[in-house]
Amino acid sequence: MTWAVDTCANVHSSETRLRSQIDVLAHLVVFLLILTGCAGISVAELDSIGSKVTPANLDFCEFYAYAMRSATAYDSDATIKAKYPLTIRINSPQQTKVKYFLERDDKAHRQFITVRGTDNNKNLDEDLTIAMRQDRKIDIPVHQGFDTAARVIDNDVKPYLKPGYKTYLTGHSLGAAVAALLAVYMIEDGVPVERVVTFGQPRFTTADGAKRLNFLPLTRVVDENDIIPLIAPSTVLDARFGPYEQVGAEVILLEGPDYVYLPVHDADRISLGEFWRSLTFADLKDHQIEKYLRRIADKTRSVNQVPYTERERFVLENTATTAR
Repeated sequence: MTWAVDTCANVHSSETRLRSQIDVLAHLVVFLLILTGCAGISVAELDSIGSKVTPANLDFCEFYAYAMRSATAYDSDATIKAKYPLTIRINSPQQTKVKYFLERDDKAHRQFITVRGTDNNKNLDEDLTIAMRQDRKIDIPVHQGFDTAARVIDNDVKPYLKPGYKTYLTGHSLGAAVAALLAVYMIEDGVPVERVVTFGQPRFTTADGAKRLNFLPLTRVVDENDIIPLIAPSTVLDARFGPYEQVGAEVILLEGPDYVYLPVHDADRISLGEFWRSLTFADLKDHQIEKYLRRIADKTRSVNQVPYTERERFVLENTATTAR
């Protein structure tokens, strides 16, 4: 059994062709966002924040193991069980249609929950329900669609969880936001959540909510040109709760061995102006889990951490090329 905390010795030998999946929500949401306007971070602030490198000891073999689970969640139940034989529960609770699977290793006292991303019209409705509601359990404003899915899965999976087992969660796209919220509820219930790693995660709470979730052991992995992590943008406001904001530290995947690591505070500030720069050249294919797998696999061979301004320079060069 290969767990997320294990090495990825088989990363380079795998010949499995994963099914392509484009998140249809992006087509509709990008159109809506064009109407909102976006204030960006100043050049001076970007230079100040983005020119520094915060040392990070990241294990891209571990990230690959998480990403493989997120990709496999789109496959059939039989394929999931074949790839992860310790799976004891696969379900799409009727109220939400969001699919998840639970693995449990009774010898190692570990359990792993993977939540599938957008895969049908019901999921699309949940993605686009961007109205906030106050969550009475953790007392933060949360995205209504993601919260509904997280609550239903939380109730469904509880009978199958073992108390005291170290717990890991992952997901891609909608599944990423749901996995992060699910981890919050599980921690509130006393479940020892060790790690949450998500891919292409959209925002699910506001700036105030993000501040209250500092306890969440979350790492967000994003492709440099994936626009979904910037949805809903900071300029989408709720009359009661204010603007949306991301939670957790951010790992930005560049080409080859290069990557950017942004701790929580810097990730929040830099993301404010990214939507409009990204919109000029972003491709919806950059949100596919297959793209994440390829870029992470590159970094299991060698890695090179660079400052954010290196990524910004690439953005500006692409923008200039597009304009010509």
